[in-house]
Amino acid sequence: MNGFSVLATVRRLLGHPAALVVALALAFVIGLWIGGGNDPSATATGDGPAAAAASGDGGEADGPQVYTCSMHPSVRLVDPDAKCPICFMDLIPVQEGSGGPGGEDALALDEDAVARAGIETSAVARFFPEAEVRLYGKLVPDETRVARLTAWFPGRIERLFVNYLGVPIGRGEHVADLYSPELLTAFAELREAAGSASDAAGMSPVVRRSSRGVLEAARQRLRLLGVDEEAIEAAESGRFDEDRFTVTSPIGGVVTDLAAREGDYLDTGDPIATVADLSRLWLDLEAYESQLAKLAWGQRVTFTVESRPGDIFEGRIAFIEPLVDERTRTAAVRIAVDNADRQLKPGMFASATVRMRVDDGGVVLGDELAGRWVAPMHPTIVEDGPGTCEICGMDLVPAESLGVVAGTGSGAAAATPPLVIPRSAVMFTGERSIVYVQVPDAEMPTFTAREVLIGPRAGDFVTVRDGLEVGERVVTRGAFRIDSDMQIAAKPSMMMPSTANAPAEDPEVPSDFTESLAELYTAYLALQEALADDDLEAARTAAGAVRSAVDVARAETLVGAPLADWRRLRPQL
Repeated sequence: MNGFSVLATVRRLLGHPAALVVALALAFVIGLWIGGGNDPSATATGDGPAAAAASGDGGEADGPQVYTCSMHPSVRLVDPDAKCPICFMDLIPVQEGSGGPGGEDALALDEDAVARAGIETSAVARFFPEAEVRLYGKLVPDETRVARLTAWFPGRIERLFVNYLGVPIGRGEHVADLYSPELLTAFAELREAAGSASDAAGMSPVVRRSSRGVLEAARQRLRLLGVDEEAIEAAESGRFDEDRFTVTSPIGGVVTDLAAREGDYLDTGDPIATVADLSRLWLDLEAYESQLAKLAWGQRVTFTVESRPGDIFEGRIAFIEPLVDERTRTAAVRIAVDNADRQLKPGMFASATVRMRVDDGGVVLGDELAGRWVAPMHPTIVEDGPGTCEICGMDLVPAESLGVVAGTGSGAAAATPPLVIPRSAVMFTGERSIVYVQVPDAEMPTFTAREVLIGPRAGDFVTVRDGLEVGERVVTRGAFRIDSDMQIAAKPSMMMPSTANAPAEDPEVPSDFTESLAELYTAYLALQEALADDDLEAARTAAGAVRSAVDVARAETLVGAPLADWRRLRPQL
């Protein structure tokens, strides 16, 4: 093992989370060794350069001058000629007085320093910030307004009236004439049954009941073949005697698909054509899972299409898919769009914007649907009063009962505005969110780091769930400058949390163990010097001392996590 591998091992030990206490203790031992003694006070009060640095030119210093490493601010030594025990860089003096009193967890700056750093602050307030979500998708026909015409009975298409895509058609208008021997037979059976029932008027009750039963069965057969009541009555009375039957459209719209042509013979169930009512469309959008918390049923959405630049269309969220696609990490969001003027066409791409107010729990519902009545199965049906759904016939229910109105259901939490701060005030470490708060009533501008729990973001603002109070001022510009000064001064910062917040249950490392590692560091430093001097024999001797020092470390005093860390690191050492 050469000096560089030992150095890497020590660095890993110092960087290991569970061995932090051990690492700090070992670094302190090295500092004392490099400083020339085990008594820091002796170094500060002696005749060497450390004493001069500690006492100052005029002897007015209250304590020794402390030196630190710019890369490892946790190192604090009183010897100005010492090196960082971790990276062996030159130490720099800790300017405790340059930033004002500050305290252990705060940084104080004079007015000139604040102006040079461009530090700005903003007050914590309560209000509903507005967020904006951009979504993209495509217009498609409303599936509840699409009818597919199929053959209810076998037959041959004698004439097809809708013979190209896009032809407009009204409700009840003819689509095709079919010739069907099976249908003609059913009409003939109906006429015979009607004549038999008429002739049985003067017969016994049993015969009359039997005749009426046969007649009703003939009628029902025609109903199952898709013949309406008017045609059945005409055939029964003898007014319908043609050998062709006209298929009509159940809805008005345009033909979007043709599956048959004149002369085709169809079996029962074969498709003929598809008719879509394009007076209402759906806009199918894709929302990422991070955007779903800001979307809710009933929200208004504005969107644009390339074919009509400058025109803004709007709709309302009618459906949010309950599942997230595992491949794309998105969920479908459907917008109901009124297209009575036919300006929009299915297949157009659209860019949509959803604007909403948010709180610390997500979207804040509006009151646009207050007092309205909605179909639970088809939420695009919204009426001003009670009634039934025009699609499925279900009774409409108040919108408040579905929890989609502010102050009801999930929107009840919107009564209290959330705590809000500018987004630029928050520094994210990946695990924690830090803001710098200005200490009130301080003689000089003083700032301290505060860990906060944030909620949803809304534009240039972010909601705060915990960690701040109304009226406190947070740094919105210059926070990274303050944080760098805090790190150099070895004070709590973004990357170095306050020790006051450290978990109380962390296991302590026995002092017997840390003291037993002093021999290991002595041997390691001897190895490093031997390698630097190209003294191979001395390096071999020092390497043996390193092995011996590892063996004599008093690991029997360790328990729990420190013992597990030592067992893992010992083979590397």
